[in-house]
Amino acid sequence: MSSKSSIKNPEIGKESQNGFLLVSKYRNAVMGIAALWVLFFHAWIPITPLSTAEHFNLFGFIERYLKAIGYCGVDIFLLVSGLGLTFAIKKGSLLRFYYRRFRRILLPPLVVSLLLWGIFGWTAPEFLRNISGYNFFFKDTTCFLWFIPAIVTLYLIFPLYYKFFEKAGNKYLFTAGAIALWLAISLLLLKIMRPDLYGFTNRIPVFIIGVLFGYITQNKKDIVFTVWTYICLMITLALGLYLAYLTSILNYGFILPYSNILPNCLIAVSLPFLIAKILDLAERHLSLFGRILTVVISFFGTFTLESYCVQEWFVKIINDLMDDGISIHLINLGMFFVINATAWVASMLFKYLWELIELPFKKKKAKTKAN
Repeated sequence: MSSKSSIKNPEIGKESQNGFLLVSKYRNAVMGIAALWVLFFHAWIPITPLSTAEHFNLFGFIERYLKAIGYCGVDIFLLVSGLGLTFAIKKGSLLRFYYRRFRRILLPPLVVSLLLWGIFGWTAPEFLRNISGYNFFFKDTTCFLWFIPAIVTLYLIFPLYYKFFEKAGNKYLFTAGAIALWLAISLLLLKIMRPDLYGFTNRIPVFIIGVLFGYITQNKKDIVFTVWTYICLMITLALGLYLAYLTSILNYGFILPYSNILPNCLIAVSLPFLIAKILDLAERHLSLFGRILTVVISFFGTFTLESYCVQEWFVKIINDLMDDGISIHLINLGMFFVINATAWVASMLFKYLWELIELPFKKKKAKTKAN
């Protein structure tokens, strides 16, 4: 990723040559693809046979394989979140930082938890244990929307981590040291911590790498991604996909429980750069089509949290629909539109609700400034 071995093309802007700036530019599109991948993992019912009486079906295998590793979308979320927080932490006080995170993440899980409370007859204590994250840490991570307490935990510890990160002379060595410390602690807790919690803690490294990427994005704007850079990224992605096949399909284990940490990390640190570059090329060479493609994909990246929360509700009815004999194609199509439409509407409602809540404070602030 050095400019030393690259001849700069004056017709291509610095943003197009710097992969980190491209990821920042196409952040919503990257998040959109990650969100669709998670939806594919949760809700998609395979429609292509894995094999026929005559031969192995490659398309059927690819469909099932991509569904099986769809949780990699979460790792991409965490990478991009770590990157984005390095910008957010500089936009005001620590209190404002926490408020904006709270504002973003409060309503979607709260609304879904209230719906599920009524549908599944939770008791009040069970509702509180689920929505507070108590069950996540002390019972089972899969009790209710595991990603919510996971990301809240990372939000809470990020300012402290970033304070030390900023003071470090060598940010790369500091990041490597933080990951080494994470690994040492993870190994020490092997016989103490519940195995399912590793599904969360194994994703801490990719979040930490995202923080490093955020620093690079803001401070290393002269970096140039060459053809060889993208070849290395494609090799990294291929290695990650191969290791994901070993862990998710063949059930190989690597060091820690939930052993997909290594393949997930390799996929998450390479795929966003490749997605961003493809969209950049599409916009520059395919004109209107490229811009439309970016807008459509980016649309799905604007309500990722709502989409994730809505899936918890809708995916539970898929088996009932199949039992009723409804076509798999119709279920897949219906789930795609219903989940995304519901999530988008919810995101708009939450946005306007927060604007109404904040309106008196904004008026008061404006009045104070006027005086």
